[in-house]
Amino acid sequence: MPESILIIEDDASFRAALALFLRDQGYDVLEAEDSRQAMALFHRDHPDLVLLDLGIPGGDGLDVLAGMKGVRPSTPVVIVSGRTHIGAAIEAFKAGAWDYVTKPIPSMDVFLNAVRNCLSQSRLTRRVQDTQEHLFRLIQNLPVIIFIINRNMEFEFLNQTTEAILGYSPQEIQESPRRFLKCIVPDDRKKFMDALKKGFEPGAGEYRLEFRFMHKKGYEVALRVQSIVSPQSEAGMPDRVEGMIQDVTHSSYMDKVMLQNERLNLLRSMTEEVAHEIRNPLVSLGGFARQLRSKYPEAVETEVIMDECNRLERLVQRVNAYIEPVEATLERCSLPATLDFVMRLLSIRLEHKSITCSVELDDDLPPVLADREFLHRIFIYLIGHGADIVARDGVIRITSSRSKGLVHVTLTMGPARSDPLDQYRLFMPFEDEEMNLAMCSRLVERMGGHLLLDRTQARSVLTVSIPKYPQGRQGENDMPD
Repeated sequence: MPESILIIEDDASFRAALALFLRDQGYDVLEAEDSRQAMALFHRDHPDLVLLDLGIPGGDGLDVLAGMKGVRPSTPVVIVSGRTHIGAAIEAFKAGAWDYVTKPIPSMDVFLNAVRNCLSQSRLTRRVQDTQEHLFRLIQNLPVIIFIINRNMEFEFLNQTTEAILGYSPQEIQESPRRFLKCIVPDDRKKFMDALKKGFEPGAGEYRLEFRFMHKKGYEVALRVQSIVSPQSEAGMPDRVEGMIQDVTHSSYMDKVMLQNERLNLLRSMTEEVAHEIRNPLVSLGGFARQLRSKYPEAVETEVIMDECNRLERLVQRVNAYIEPVEATLERCSLPATLDFVMRLLSIRLEHKSITCSVELDDDLPPVLADREFLHRIFIYLIGHGADIVARDGVIRITSSRSKGLVHVTLTMGPARSDPLDQYRLFMPFEDEEMNLAMCSRLVERMGGHLLLDRTQARSVLTVSIPKYPQGRQGENDMPD
């Protein structure tokens, strides 16, 4: 498609001659004799180049030039004017003209070369602008945070992915420079600051580290920062640190789940073996105790032995029940509705212990594919477990997050009432209650999810992960959220 040129000239004969010459060179030519017609054609046809006379009817040529630059600043404008004073040329270049040709044109070859150079430069400029815009859009939509931070610990640039990963928009962090640092989990803040400061030292190299960040909605996300070498200033030290921050929450979470599952699988195997080993001597011991009771009915010791045998038998039955498969009826379930139901059941118990339980689930939390009764049993126990381990006037905070294919509900409980036990012992089926963490873990696994426990001296964090309900799935058990 030939490039188009708009000629703005009030001298009809000169305009016609110039138009004929340019058409012979293969260009499409538009003609305007005054400023009004010129701006109308400029808006409508988007010419690739403009030839402008400064002395046209309807307004000064420089005003027309300014108007065009305000609309499409990348369009080259060449002044073709009878004004030969150097001041006119200077004013035109200041206003944005690409070239200045005086009338009458001394050499059409030179003029044509000027037109071609302007069009060539315009094409190159557009390509550069298109590339820059494309790269900017690419950077803004990358699944990682791209950042530039200066020596004052101020973010000079953050892409839009910041909001998707951290919950904060780039503007929120840039308007409050310390917001980002304050949201880093306190245990990780020092190592982040130490690494950042090293990035500003002479000859600083690249660094990589992982840290935890409190999302705007109140839950932790695991992040990995990777810096790149920045240009050195005249003093030999970087003026800024550049790099990217990646959300590794899912992989970090899955690593913990896999480690926990490996240990639990080992403990389950041991549990099965222990149950089997207990069963054989238990049968013999129970039979011996019954013989003693029939022979010595008044002996108190035989009753003690029988009671202990019965207790061990119940324990073996509980272990066997834990090992046996659990059948699940999966359907579309709403986690907010589930927790609302559970909180109604447990509210009096929590109030009695002066424990505050805040449910802060996302408004747009998707439904999950789960067994409705399992969900009720799981959260009744987990919140009840929290009420048992949290000190009086403590807090249970329930938040949500999501990753690919999973919805996570996190219970953060603290302060702890006493020293925490080994977390893996809590997953063993040796408690007296019918429900325990071991059975909760089994129920969650039967629904295709995970139960992860993280305990410290001060708090316990339980994360229940349930598969999202597949979009488009239909079923007779489907119910509205």
